[in-house]
Amino acid sequence: MTKEGDMSTVGILLIFLGAAFAILLQGLRRVPAQPPTVAVMTYLGERTGQVKPEGWRFFFFCPWLYGFIPVEVAAKNQDFNPENVRTPDMAELEISAASTWRPDLEHLLDYLNSGGEVGVRKILDDMVEEAVRERAANPDKEPKTWEAAVKSKELFAAEVAAVIMGRSIDSTPQGELENIAIELRRGNGRLSIEKLGIILSRLNITNIKVKGELARDAENVAREEKQRQAETVELNHVLDRFHDLAGKDAVFPVEKALELIQTERKKITKTVQEFKLDTETARTIAAVLAAFARGR
Repeated sequence: MTKEGDMSTVGILLIFLGAAFAILLQGLRRVPAQPPTVAVMTYLGERTGQVKPEGWRFFFFCPWLYGFIPVEVAAKNQDFNPENVRTPDMAELEISAASTWRPDLEHLLDYLNSGGEVGVRKILDDMVEEAVRERAANPDKEPKTWEAAVKSKELFAAEVAAVIMGRSIDSTPQGELENIAIELRRGNGRLSIEKLGIILSRLNITNIKVKGELARDAENVAREEKQRQAETVELNHVLDRFHDLAGKDAVFPVEKALELIQTERKKITKTVQEFKLDTETARTIAAVLAAFARGR
């Protein structure tokens, strides 16, 4: 082979290697690892459904022949707007919910068709709003009262999740709903919502708050109960002190007990000028004073 032929072969080889290197560089793309991202491949601008993981990936003649759509697949927290509803007993409630979900790698085309993260968040807002209203107002299903609604938040969340998934609550066994409630509460649920292309791992009813006149009534009842408990503790202390002084078998006069209760509740005013005593009360006080003297 002549010297000119050798140089021609080397030149062709260098051109070939340069072109290959240029094609490689032109099609090399990095799929981000932070945040976690995958690439949905396209061919001539159409999605193929094939998915490539994070890292450096090659797309031949990108983006004219092969390309990709990056999809962030990290878990996403979503708090829903509080919904004002009425239970069958006509109580007005404000129900708040929150969720955690992530794109389903097996249904990424459905996820993209739903508008990606922005579209899915909007759709979920509407679905949860409708599901909460439907469950709260159904006269044939629990909860039928606001008290029952407050006590059954987990099961309420499971039924809302069933509605979101398009499943019939009436045909879903109660035990299955309870299992769904447990998984959702723990945050490790794997409920696939294929039409949105997501996996729902958590759905909690975070708060059920009574509103309106009922809220004021409930607050008054709670305040009265708290006051009653405090008074009970205080009166028990008084009774214990009485028995310490007068003996375990001593009987506290009924009329004095009622007077003490009314005094504690500020229904009557007791002053130091009141010295009028009946015979039985006088004997009791004398016994207490004598016992106290002996103790000293």
